[in-house]
Amino acid sequence: MMTRRSAFSFLAGSAVALTARADALKPLSGTVIYRERMALPVGAVLVVRLEDVSLADAPAKILAESTQSIQGAPPLSYILHVPVLESSRQYNLHAEIRVGEQLFFTTEDAHSPSEPDIVVTRVAAPAHDLPYGSWTVQSLNGEALPDTVRAPTLTLARDGHVFGSGGCNRLMGQAVLAGNRLKFQPFAMTRMACIGSEMKTENAFVKALDAVRFWSLDQKGSLIFQSENMKPLIVLHSENILEKQK
Repeated sequence: MMTRRSAFSFLAGSAVALTARADALKPLSGTVIYRERMALPVGAVLVVRLEDVSLADAPAKILAESTQSIQGAPPLSYILHVPVLESSRQYNLHAEIRVGEQLFFTTEDAHSPSEPDIVVTRVAAPAHDLPYGSWTVQSLNGEALPDTVRAPTLTLARDGHVFGSGGCNRLMGQAVLAGNRLKFQPFAMTRMACIGSEMKTENAFVKALDAVRFWSLDQKGSLIFQSENMKPLIVLHSENILEKQK
């Protein structure tokens, strides 16, 4: 039977063991960068792991891991709490950027703990992860379109031609697309008189298009046009997706 004294000794010993284990963890901080000038989709997360890769014929053992939502542009700071590392073993820092299940960036080169600043490389995007096609505006400048107005539409062709509707007038023009950078040239538009709040919506749409500098896709497949400082300006849904939802 465990006496009160032995129970106290057991608890004290456990506390000492836990404290020693916690004291053995040391902070390891660094940064992650990618060289592409692009806006990440909403919901992007940074994952950094320290792995023990000493055994060539066995899976890497994860010693520490950090997962965080990405806010702002790189460099992206991270911190890991790692155990005491042995000089006789090999370690590697692995970083990746994900949106849901999709991998956007990952490390290609080995990084030892003494090299905590990591460069990640863009993973080739699937063919459907492109802004080409026909889209319908769902929100402007962070506000959903009211049901009382006709939603603007936009079609981006692979040759750079753009056409659509501001909700009242038709528009056509050109887009310059390079990776995730996007800029619209001035549009030619018809000049019909719009009824009610449609003119206000159309003017806001055209003004927002002029400020677009980046594009991205979110986890739901919505196309997001963003400003130079990555502020979301326009959210659009694929007309194919909207047709399936009817």
